Amino acid sequence: HLAWCGLIALKLARREGKVASALQVHIFIMQWLATAQKRKLFSKSLAEDIIWLQARGIRYGVDARLHRKLEYIWLVSSGELSQQSTVYRFTYLIDTLRTMGWHDHLLSGTDWRKGWKAGSDYPAIYTPKDELHAAFTSSGQLAKPLQLRLTGNASGIYPLLAQCRLAFEHLPDELGYTVICLLSEAEQLS
Repeated sequence: HLAWCGLIALKLARREGKVASALQVHIFIMQWLATAQKRKLFSKSLAEDIIWLQARGIRYGVDARLHRKLEYIWLVSSGELSQQSTVYRFTYLIDTLRTMGWHDHLLSGTDWRKGWKAGSDYPAIYTPKDELHAAFTSSGQLAKPLQLRLTGNASGIYPLLAQCRLAFEHLPDELGYTVICLLSEAEQLS
Protein backbone atom coordinates (compact mmCIF):
# COMPACT_ATOMS: atom_id res chain seq x y z
CA HIS A 1 0.00 0.00 0.00
CA LEU A 2 2.85 2.38 0.84
CA ALA A 3 4.56 1.79 -2.51
CA TRP A 4 1.30 2.07 -4.44
CA CYS A 5 0.42 5.37 -2.76
CA GLY A 6 3.89 6.78 -3.39
CA LEU A 7 3.78 5.80 -7.07
CA ILE A 8 0.30 7.30 -7.53
CA ALA A 9 1.36 10.54 -5.79
CA LEU A 10 4.40 10.74 -8.08
CA LYS A 11 2.30 10.07 -11.18
CA LEU A 12 -0.13 12.83 -10.20
CA ALA A 13 2.74 15.26 -9.57
CA ARG A 14 4.17 14.43 -13.01
CA ARG A 15 0.78 14.94 -14.63
CA GLU A 16 0.49 18.35 -12.95
CA GLY A 17 3.97 19.29 -14.23
CA LYS A 18 5.50 19.54 -10.75
CA VAL A 19 8.06 16.79 -11.38
CA ALA A 20 10.15 16.32 -14.52
CA SER A 21 13.83 15.66 -13.75
CA ALA A 22 15.43 12.87 -11.73
CA LEU A 23 16.33 15.40 -9.02
CA GLN A 24 12.73 16.60 -8.81
CA VAL A 25 11.54 12.99 -8.52
CA HIS A 26 14.00 12.39 -5.69
CA ILE A 27 12.99 15.56 -3.83
CA PHE A 28 9.29 14.80 -4.30
CA ILE A 29 9.59 11.27 -2.93
CA MET A 30 11.72 12.43 0.02
CA GLN A 31 9.12 15.10 0.88
CA TRP A 32 6.29 12.63 0.40
CA LEU A 33 7.96 10.15 2.76
CA ALA A 34 8.55 12.88 5.36
CA THR A 35 4.91 13.93 5.16
CA ALA A 36 3.72 10.33 5.42
CA GLN A 37 5.89 9.83 8.49
CA LYS A 38 4.95 13.12 10.14
CA ARG A 39 1.21 12.66 9.60
CA LYS A 40 1.37 8.92 10.41
CA LEU A 41 -0.50 8.07 7.23
CA PHE A 42 0.52 4.41 7.33
CA SER A 43 0.52 1.74 10.01
CA LYS A 44 3.39 1.47 12.48
CA SER A 45 4.51 -1.71 10.75
CA LEU A 46 5.59 0.42 7.76
CA ALA A 47 7.55 2.96 9.82
CA GLU A 48 10.79 1.00 9.39
CA ASP A 49 10.30 0.90 5.62
CA ILE A 50 9.74 4.66 5.48
CA ILE A 51 12.83 5.28 7.61
CA TRP A 52 14.88 2.91 5.45
CA LEU A 53 13.80 4.66 2.24
CA GLN A 54 14.56 8.07 3.76
CA ALA A 55 17.99 6.92 4.95
CA ARG A 56 18.80 5.64 1.45
CA GLY A 57 17.60 8.91 -0.05
CA ILE A 58 19.77 10.95 2.31
CA ARG A 59 22.82 8.75 1.91
CA TYR A 60 22.79 8.32 -1.87
CA GLY A 61 20.76 11.28 -3.09
CA VAL A 62 19.42 10.86 -6.61
CA ASP A 63 21.50 7.68 -6.96
CA ALA A 64 19.25 6.03 -4.36
CA ARG A 65 16.67 5.62 -7.15
CA LEU A 66 13.75 5.82 -4.73
CA HIS A 67 11.27 5.68 -7.59
CA ARG A 68 12.73 2.34 -8.72
CA LYS A 69 12.61 1.05 -5.14
CA LEU A 70 8.94 1.94 -4.82
CA GLU A 71 8.27 0.25 -8.17
CA TYR A 72 10.16 -2.83 -7.03
CA ILE A 73 8.29 -3.01 -3.72
CA TRP A 74 5.01 -2.68 -5.60
CA LEU A 75 5.93 -5.30 -8.20
CA VAL A 76 7.07 -7.83 -5.60
CA SER A 77 4.17 -7.34 -3.21
CA SER A 78 1.52 -7.36 -5.94
CA GLY A 79 2.94 -10.38 -7.76
CA GLU A 80 3.52 -8.29 -10.89
CA LEU A 81 7.31 -8.88 -10.87
CA SER A 82 6.93 -12.50 -11.90
CA GLN A 83 5.06 -11.37 -15.02
CA GLN A 84 7.92 -9.15 -16.22
CA SER A 85 10.56 -10.30 -18.71
CA THR A 86 13.67 -12.06 -17.48
CA VAL A 87 15.92 -9.14 -18.43
CA TYR A 88 13.68 -6.81 -16.41
CA ARG A 89 13.85 -9.10 -13.37
CA PHE A 90 17.64 -9.46 -13.79
CA THR A 91 17.99 -5.66 -13.92
CA TYR A 92 15.96 -5.39 -10.73
CA LEU A 93 18.24 -7.96 -9.11
CA ILE A 94 21.31 -5.88 -9.97
CA ASP A 95 19.68 -2.60 -8.88
CA THR A 96 18.60 -4.13 -5.59
CA LEU A 97 22.08 -5.50 -4.94
CA ARG A 98 23.51 -2.03 -5.57
CA THR A 99 21.16 -0.52 -3.01
CA MET A 100 22.31 -3.18 -0.54
CA GLY A 101 25.90 -1.98 -0.95
CA TRP A 102 27.03 -4.46 -3.58
CA HIS A 103 29.32 -3.42 -6.41
CA ASP A 104 28.42 -4.38 -9.96
CA HIS A 105 31.17 -5.08 -12.50
CA LEU A 106 30.69 -5.79 -16.21
CA LEU A 107 33.84 -7.52 -17.41
CA SER A 108 35.33 -7.81 -20.86
CA GLY A 109 35.96 -11.32 -22.16
CA THR A 110 39.66 -10.98 -21.36
CA ASP A 111 39.07 -9.81 -17.78
CA TRP A 112 36.48 -12.56 -17.28
CA ARG A 113 38.87 -15.28 -18.44
CA LYS A 114 41.68 -13.89 -16.25
CA GLY A 115 39.36 -13.81 -13.23
CA TRP A 116 39.75 -10.06 -12.64
CA LYS A 117 38.56 -9.03 -9.19
CA ALA A 118 38.15 -5.52 -7.76
CA GLY A 119 38.82 -6.73 -4.23
CA SER A 120 37.31 -9.04 -1.70
CA ASP A 121 36.55 -6.56 1.08
CA TYR A 122 33.04 -5.91 -0.16
CA PRO A 123 30.28 -7.90 -1.85
CA ALA A 124 30.32 -7.67 -5.63
CA ILE A 125 28.70 -9.30 -8.62
CA TYR A 126 30.67 -9.84 -11.82
CA THR A 127 28.97 -10.32 -15.18
CA PRO A 128 30.68 -11.12 -18.50
CA LYS A 129 29.64 -8.22 -20.74
CA ASP A 130 29.81 -10.14 -24.03
CA GLU A 131 27.79 -13.03 -22.60
CA LEU A 132 25.21 -10.69 -21.07
CA HIS A 133 24.27 -9.15 -24.39
CA ALA A 134 24.19 -12.51 -26.16
CA ALA A 135 22.19 -14.27 -23.43
CA PHE A 136 18.98 -12.25 -23.77
CA THR A 137 16.62 -12.18 -26.74
CA SER A 138 15.14 -8.97 -28.10
CA SER A 139 11.97 -9.76 -26.11
CA GLY A 140 13.96 -9.93 -22.88
CA GLN A 141 13.97 -13.69 -22.37
CA LEU A 142 17.08 -15.57 -21.26
CA ALA A 143 17.98 -17.71 -24.28
CA LYS A 144 21.10 -19.35 -22.84
CA PRO A 145 22.64 -19.77 -19.38
CA LEU A 146 24.40 -16.77 -17.89
CA GLN A 147 27.21 -17.32 -15.41
CA LEU A 148 27.73 -14.78 -12.62
CA ARG A 149 30.58 -14.53 -10.11
CA LEU A 150 30.17 -13.20 -6.59
CA THR A 151 32.59 -12.02 -3.93
CA GLY A 152 31.90 -11.30 -0.29
CA ASN A 153 29.06 -12.87 1.66
CA ALA A 154 26.78 -14.17 -1.08
CA SER A 155 24.16 -15.75 1.21
CA GLY A 156 21.77 -12.81 0.81
CA ILE A 157 21.57 -13.19 -2.96
CA TYR A 158 19.72 -16.51 -2.93
CA PRO A 159 16.44 -15.22 -1.45
CA LEU A 160 16.68 -12.23 -3.78
CA LEU A 161 17.09 -14.51 -6.81
CA ALA A 162 14.00 -16.41 -5.69
CA GLN A 163 12.08 -13.17 -5.15
CA CYS A 164 13.01 -12.04 -8.67
CA ARG A 165 11.91 -15.44 -9.98
CA LEU A 166 15.31 -16.12 -11.53
CA ALA A 167 16.09 -19.82 -11.79
CA PHE A 168 19.72 -20.64 -11.09
CA GLU A 169 22.13 -23.34 -10.11
CA HIS A 170 25.10 -23.02 -7.81
CA LEU A 171 28.30 -24.05 -9.57
CA PRO A 172 31.60 -25.00 -7.92
CA ASP A 173 33.53 -22.01 -6.63
CA GLU A 174 36.42 -20.91 -8.84
CA LEU A 175 39.21 -18.35 -8.63
CA GLY A 176 37.97 -17.29 -5.18
CA TYR A 177 34.46 -16.55 -6.45
CA THR A 178 31.09 -17.99 -5.60
CA VAL A 179 29.65 -18.93 -9.00
CA ILE A 180 26.00 -19.14 -9.98
CA CYS A 181 24.46 -19.75 -13.36
CA LEU A 182 21.12 -18.25 -14.35
CA LEU A 183 19.12 -20.85 -16.22
CA SER A 184 17.45 -20.14 -19.53
CA GLU A 185 13.74 -20.73 -19.94
CA ALA A 186 14.48 -23.86 -22.00
CA GLU A 187 16.67 -25.31 -19.23
CA GLN A 188 13.97 -24.67 -16.65
CA LEU A 189 11.49 -26.73 -18.67
CA SER A 190 13.82 -29.71 -19.08
